[in-house]
Amino acid sequence: MFRTFLPRRAVPMLGAVAMLALVPLGVADASKSPPSDEYDDAPRTVLRSSLVGNVPSNPALFGVLPGTNPWVIKRGRVRLQADGQLSLKVRGLVIPTASANGTNPVPTLSASVFCGGTLVALTATVPFSRSGDARLERDIGDLPSPCLAPAVFVHPNAITARYIAFNGSR
Repeated sequence: MFRTFLPRRAVPMLGAVAMLALVPLGVADASKSPPSDEYDDAPRTVLRSSLVGNVPSNPALFGVLPGTNPWVIKRGRVRLQADGQLSLKVRGLVIPTASANGTNPVPTLSASVFCGGTLVALTATVPFSRSGDARLERDIGDLPSPCLAPAVFVHPNAITARYIAFNGSR
């Protein structure tokens, strides 16, 4: 039989020494500061999403009806912060059907912001190119806290009863 040359107390002692050697590593990790941007005073992002174009068969949302024409979008994004900074950008938001043949027939667009199904802000219009490009940067004022289920709708020519794009994905 194989017999060990270590006394019986040596094995537990070696285990204890090994554990003590690891403790400073854990303490060092626990004492690290969080990344600097985690706890700073920057406004909290309430919504960051892509935008999708409208399909006339979409449902009415929060009392706003879908546009009467289909709209497709190459790229679109929206970001809403708790302090009311709204940033919206669309590229290639156009009507693909025969009435417009892949162009945008309206000269301006606007946006509305909802929290919990309640309208909290409307923006002024911004220019909307024939190729379907627009950028909207606005301070809409402080949002309710909490802003539950935030939603942003894009409207043609400030016609806030209809939406042509909204935050979401397909």
